[in-house]
Amino acid sequence: MRSENLIKKRDIIIFLIILILLFSYIIFLNFDITGLKSELKAKDELYKIQINNRINEIEQLNSQLEDLQKLLNIGLDLSNKKDIYLNTKFEDKDKSYILTSIPSASPLEKVFITSKYGTRFHPIFNKSLFHSGLDLRAKIGTDVYTTADGIVSNINENDNEGYGKVIKIVHNYGFETLYAHLDKIFVNIGQIVKKGTIIGLSGNTGTSNGPHLHYEVKYLDKSLDPLSFLYWNKKTFDTVFSQNSELIDWNNLVLYIKNSNNEHSN
Repeated sequence: MRSENLIKKRDIIIFLIILILLFSYIIFLNFDITGLKSELKAKDELYKIQINNRINEIEQLNSQLEDLQKLLNIGLDLSNKKDIYLNTKFEDKDKSYILTSIPSASPLEKVFITSKYGTRFHPIFNKSLFHSGLDLRAKIGTDVYTTADGIVSNINENDNEGYGKVIKIVHNYGFETLYAHLDKIFVNIGQIVKKGTIIGLSGNTGTSNGPHLHYEVKYLDKSLDPLSFLYWNKKTFDTVFSQNSELIDWNNLVLYIKNSNNEHSN
């Protein structure tokens, strides 16, 4: 009888031990499942952010391709547009001189436009405002190049108009460029700079919602859309003359530039 009681107690103890182990394992599984759910949720949010970023990049790239296509179409159709046809023939040396005297090409090695010229919804002030330049994507510390020969007319370490650290350069024939939200400035007022000179590093100073370069082009103190100058080179030479024609008398201007260059060459 006593032996049977001992066996029963042993069985009960074994059963309780097994039961405790089972409950412990179930609790462990629940904690593990909860952890997995949290991890999956975090990864899901991360994937959503990454997907949205890729979608935004694709949309911006499509917008840039449309802009570039417009410029290319202008070049292809130029011969059919008598109102923008220049009555002057240019030799290679003339084109080289003009492209170094007037802002051309990009102030950055890699071009990715994040905000265009014109009226836009301001990301910080939350209202529609005129945007007098182009915003170009650039990590902090990216080299910034001057887009034409010129003289540094102004630098400011903390511009009160929201530009942050900013450089202004005056070029020949009434043109001016501006480079804003810089991290570092490498030039001084009055310094003569050649096209392609590194004048500073891009940053996130002033009124800015992220690292980028704000780039402006002006003619006789009137703002121009920098896009037409951004892709301007010898191959696309004629395309720019259909742009900003209401502000620039291109025919007379380029004829004057060509004659000036020939006089200096002789």
